[in-house]
Amino acid sequence: MHHGKFYGSTVMGERGQVVIPAEAREELGIEAGEKLVVFGNKRKGVVIIFKSEVMTRFADMIFRKSRFFEEMFTADSPQERAGQAGTPREKKGDPEE
Repeated sequence: MHHGKFYGSTVMGERGQVVIPAEAREELGIEAGEKLVVFGNKRKGVVIIFKSEVMTRFADMIFRKSRFFEEMFTADSPQERAGQAGTPREKKGDPEE
């Protein structure tokens, strides 16, 4: 598993522009005009930049998983699917008379 790589440092210009080191652009496939997503933590002074396609793939995965869980929790119980549903008394767990 890769845990990242240090590509060097950069300086922010007067207009807020930051140059991403050439090696990082090449290895990560970042091209001119590509949309990037910026996250930050003010307290820690951290800025993280992601290619927007990474965030899109992540969001797609979350939506796929949420549909799976939605279907799982809205599906009938195994007894109902098998046509073996008990009486309302049995379902509530009331003692037999």
